[in-house]
Amino acid sequence: MRLFAANGARPVTMACIRDAEGLFAGVVSLHDCLRRKPDDPVGAFARADAKVALAERSAESVSHEMVEGSIDFLPVVDRQNRLVGVIDGARASRFVVDALQEDAGVFVGLSGAVNDDYFEHSVWSDFRRRFPWVLGLAIAGLAAGYVVHIYESALDALVILALYMPMVADTGGNVGTQSASLVTRVLTTGSIKWAEAGAIMWREVRVSLLMAAMLFAFAFLKVVLISNAADVPEGLTLEGIGLAIAVALAAQVVSATLIGALLPLGAIAVKQDPAVVSGPALTTIVDLTGLLLYFTITTMMLGIVVVHQ
Repeated sequence: MRLFAANGARPVTMACIRDAEGLFAGVVSLHDCLRRKPDDPVGAFARADAKVALAERSAESVSHEMVEGSIDFLPVVDRQNRLVGVIDGARASRFVVDALQEDAGVFVGLSGAVNDDYFEHSVWSDFRRRFPWVLGLAIAGLAAGYVVHIYESALDALVILALYMPMVADTGGNVGTQSASLVTRVLTTGSIKWAEAGAIMWREVRVSLLMAAMLFAFAFLKVVLISNAADVPEGLTLEGIGLAIAVALAAQVVSATLIGALLPLGAIAVKQDPAVVSGPALTTIVDLTGLLLYFTITTMMLGIVVVHQ
């Protein structure tokens, strides 16, 4: 019998036991041992149904399971039920924190290692790990600006469209990031398999439709009840404009949610870190598609002729 303790943390007063064939037979606590007589067989009070982890499981999935389940001691066994080691709660917590720090760096567009101290970097090295994403996304952002330029005549004809552009863009970014974060978390913790991608997308479709319906009603009422009817050109009505904007917003919600779910799944398919797509890159893609949807839908529904300059 061997007692395992966490390095640098409070002792883990649990021990693993093995049978005569060397197979894992359960765990015992130090408290139980001290209550028994010296000649009592340890197998009589061992917990044979103790939770274990298979050795081939990913470190991330096991660590998340331990942290979420408040598990302080987890034996690790192979396929033949041979004990290969244990994981203590302190190590699992440290692993999760390090992983979150790394994902946070990727999320905000940092390249290179991010599990280091802020002050360990010089100004130049800090600049070098930040600029690739910032420059790349600035270039990509030109495409969004070009979309606005194409529909400049529509904004001149109906200024109210410009007032609701930030709402459409922000909503798309929010729901897209939310969807990507949830799907990424499920994928990285190993709760699902790649074969269940269809189930993920079907779930996201239903969620997105519910959110789209709610935000459709919100946008329509906001335009009709708050906007100034004096700003509406002849031949159009606030109700018609509200309907067009609400449809565009609903389409953006569905589109952004599905993009947010698809990008992490695509990253897994090409064996990349799904966290990479959960930050600025997603926002840029959603902004671009959102503007295209917004102007295409509103100009078509309101009969606005777009003059390309």
